[in-house]
Amino acid sequence: MIKHDTHQIYSLMLWEKVLISLSKNCVKSEFITRVQDIKKETYCLEMPIRQSGSSMLSKGDIVDVTFNRKDSAYLFKASILDLFESPNHSMSIKKISDTERIQRRKYVRLDISCRMGYRLLGLPPQNGPVLGPEKIGTLLNISAGGVLFEGDLKIKSDSVIIMSFSLKENDTLDNVLAVVKRCEGSRSEGYIIGAEFITKENLKEYGLDDLSEFLPQGTGTFDENLQKIVVQFIYDEQIKLRKKGLLT
Repeated sequence: MIKHDTHQIYSLMLWEKVLISLSKNCVKSEFITRVQDIKKETYCLEMPIRQSGSSMLSKGDIVDVTFNRKDSAYLFKASILDLFESPNHSMSIKKISDTERIQRRKYVRLDISCRMGYRLLGLPPQNGPVLGPEKIGTLLNISAGGVLFEGDLKIKSDSVIIMSFSLKENDTLDNVLAVVKRCEGSRSEGYIIGAEFITKENLKEYGLDDLSEFLPQGTGTFDENLQKIVVQFIYDEQIKLRKKGLLT
């Protein structure tokens, strides 16, 4: 029988990425950061990067801290002890609750950093779609369900985009349709955009089934073969990270 290290499952590790969630004045804001240092139930975190919402973190705030494991996501509550008081602008939090398993992830996500191209697909009622100019962004993470990327174009939720990027030298995903699910940020700092791949099954849902003849040549849905490429890439990269001791 395989025994799991429950302490490792329920505890944060050095350099691990976490999501900080703050609910204030009926507004939920989320921030991404990493663990810099650990002292018992106190954690020193890098300066957080806002992902959504408009609230500001303050000393004394109670926040939710979420982190991922292979099987699920886990959460505990923490109090902010200090904020940007150190020379490296880090923050410190103290754990004030037990860690709880909150969900089983539908797709495994992999942090990544690579160049990508994307174009906004406008859908006027007549004369077919209007394709915007190509923009260059940075892919931040990927799963078999979609991507998170950074770009300089603010895109409304439910907008359709066409994306192209390479995962390996011979594994290029060209002109794949996706729908934007969220877009947070500003013109000066850039936008963080979450997009879900459009499949044959939900093509009609976004009004694209009758427009296939108007789409740019080579544009397609996220089919089973592309999903296999992404899943295999994530698996291979996780193996590499485990061998380096960077993933458990």
